[in-house]
Formats: sequence, structure tokens, C-alpha cells
Amino acid sequence: MQKAYSSAIQMLIQKTTSKILKNTPYKKSTQNSKMKHWNELDNSTFFSKIFTYPVEIGKISLISLRIENDQSHINLNFDISESPDNLPENWKNQGYTMCRVEMTCTDIKHLKILNIPKHEEFNVKINIDDNCHTFEAISENASIKFNAKSIKLSGPNVYMNGPDNHYFKTTIITTDGNI
Repeated sequence: MQKAYSSAIQMLIQKTTSKILKNTPYKKSTQNSKMKHWNELDNSTFFSKIFTYPVEIGKISLISLRIENDQSHINLNFDISESPDNLPENWKNQGYTMCRVEMTCTDIKHLKILNIPKHEEFNVKINIDDNCHTFEAISENASIKFNAKSIKLSGPNVYMNGPDNHYFKTTIITTDGNI
């Protein structure tokens, strides 16, 4: 009797856990896996509010790379080509054309930078393996690769791009969903 009762409780726990995981958006895995969307990264709550869809990790235009060796941090600022579809009221109809994201990476190990990138688009890949992130950004002439204990997003912010744009083709961000 006790064995059957124990099995019933175990099945109930598995069903409940399965339901919770199915209803948790952008649940990230701690096993060896490729992260597919920016929304999966830690601290992406605001990002996920203004992008109502999963934004694929892929091409970025790197704006700045800052290394803080006293705390073993790297901060990257970059533009993505996607535009938010659920803008806050004070961002609406302002003529914003670009979306910028800041990424903070902590406890850096195995940092490798080849050439100093200038006005280039990078293809980004992020893998996670037992709570260790591997970040890799490769362009035609440069590359950045490192391992980090944590990768967190800040922002995003939107802005108007000038005529000397070296990055993505600009699109005016609107509120009607036709971006």
C-alpha cells in the first residue's frame, strides 16, 4: 500500500513539474545546449516585455567591448537588427530606428580576442554547459571568445541612427506591429 501511495505521489510531482516547465517561457537548460534566443538569458525581463516573440541569437553590430580585469567582467554593447513590437508609451512614434542591448558577462575565463573589431557584423553563438556559458562572436576579420559563469542582459534601448550608419539597415520603429 505504501509503495503504491509513494508511486502516486511521484507521478503527481512529475505531472505538476511538467506543467510548470511547459508554461515557463524561455526556460534555459543547464545541460550542454545552444541558446537560441536572447530572451533566454538572465535579466531579460524587460527585453521579453518589449519583444513579444523570441528574438534569435545571431547577428550583432558590436559597438563597444569593455574588459574589467579587477572584477573579471566583460561588458558588450551591440545593436541587433530586430525591432521591439511592444514599445513603452514614451518610446512610441519617436522615429527610433535601432535597438541596442548591453550584455554583462562575469567570472571570465579563456578570453581570446583576435583583432580589434571595427564596424563589423558578428555572428554570435552562446552555449551553456553545467552553468558555464561559452560566448563566441565571429566576423570577417575578428573574433571574441570566452567562458563566463553568468551572462545577463541590460536594456534594450532604442535610438535614432544617423546617416553614417555602419551597421544594420535602419527601419523606423512603429507601434502598429508592421515593423
